[in-house]
Amino acid sequence: MSTARPTASAGTVLALLDAAAERGASRRAVADEDVAVDYRALAARVAATADALRGVGIGRGDRVAIVLPNSVAFVDAFFGVLASGAAALPLPANARSTELRRLLAETNAAAVVTAPDDDRTRAPIHLAADSHGVAVVAAPKATTKNASATAPTPDDPALVAFSSGTTARPHLVTRSHANLWWEAENFARATGLGPDDVVLGVVPLSHAHGLGNAMLAALRAGASLLLRPRFLRRQVLELLAAERVTAFPAVPFMLRMLAATDRRRRFDLGALRLCITAGAPLPREVFDAFADRFGVRVRQLYGLTEAGSVTCDLAAPDAVDPATVGTPLGTVVVSVEDDRGRALPPGTPGEIVIRSPAVEGGDARALRTRDLGTLDPVGRLAITGRTSLFINTAGNKVDPAEVEAALRAHPAVADVAVFGLAAAHHEQIVAAAVVLASDAGATTAEVLRAHCRELLAPHKIPRVLSFRSALPRSPLGKVLIGRLLAEA
Repeated sequence: MSTARPTASAGTVLALLDAAAERGASRRAVADEDVAVDYRALAARVAATADALRGVGIGRGDRVAIVLPNSVAFVDAFFGVLASGAAALPLPANARSTELRRLLAETNAAAVVTAPDDDRTRAPIHLAADSHGVAVVAAPKATTKNASATAPTPDDPALVAFSSGTTARPHLVTRSHANLWWEAENFARATGLGPDDVVLGVVPLSHAHGLGNAMLAALRAGASLLLRPRFLRRQVLELLAAERVTAFPAVPFMLRMLAATDRRRRFDLGALRLCITAGAPLPREVFDAFADRFGVRVRQLYGLTEAGSVTCDLAAPDAVDPATVGTPLGTVVVSVEDDRGRALPPGTPGEIVIRSPAVEGGDARALRTRDLGTLDPVGRLAITGRTSLFINTAGNKVDPAEVEAALRAHPAVADVAVFGLAAAHHEQIVAAAVVLASDAGATTAEVLRAHCRELLAPHKIPRVLSFRSALPRSPLGKVLIGRLLAEA
């Protein structure tokens, strides 16, 4: 089987990989706990994955789900899917079987790539990926010919992902090769990321922050991408020091844990010039604790699934301000507007609106984010409110409606409301108020949590679960979340 693939079109994600391989073929590209590959080897693995996909009929117009933890295998699969002409659909590696089956059905995925020992879900076309590469394990017998080996164009779909940012319900976002190319270009140019950088990817690559600011950014720069499948705080500190990591995309929860870990030990993070957090607001005390402990000032980044990275605080180290998410990156244009679409003067709060070639639909679209903010006179953006109802817990966003649906599926539940409950250090925890059916018997909170564990990822399971005779509702029937919060 040939491992050659058509030359990548300029302005596509594959062109980033080709350029990095041309600049430094023998430079370490990606490493995980089991394997490290240089750019020449990565390009060959990607071509082999594309061949395997085309061999079972996958090509332009298809979506291929990737259910893998952060690893070389994920990178192989992602770029191999794109090289086949299909669009990649990264899904959370820790999703439950029921959740995966639902997501695959909702997205009409033509194939799925998982780890060899992952039996949570099956698809008509199933591939397994590990440190050796990607191989087909199941395909319809009717497949008799390869799909066309035509290189994707900048306008072709590259990424399909669920967004929780700009609507009240998760919805599918489709971004083109050009969108992702511009995102990587804007970030790398603004940050000065280059071949000598080492990027640590602990945020899941199925998340926009990990995918864009770790994987795509590193490959655009020809840097070395170091991946780990989960956040283990001592391991992360040791990696940051031993590998002389220079760029570390994180979330506030991770930074708070790192600042409090093994305080008697000294970890030299002197090489870390870009510690960038996103996904939730950065509390001032976390910023201060990390700076005091490691001498590193954390920079906030603002981004969305629909747009990738939008702004980042790239001020000089002594001028980094945790109250701002910085200025627009590269070609991104940010405005703050009223509900009629009129730009507001500096300091006046309004809705954040984004225009960028990285936005789904291109720079002709004005993306209204439903987030509220202000711009100062020099163009720095501050987030003042979020119109989304999603719960931020330990760096993850949880859709209350999804958790409510899981609880309603239990026969003992007659009514339920799920909401975010304030916790220490500006975190939130998932809470649920449940009304039991008249024949529920001795149903306990633990029984309902066990039920949720079969349907939801661990971070979505309610940590606080209370029982009520009825939920407080308005005359129109809307649950009064404010009253539940006050009574919690």
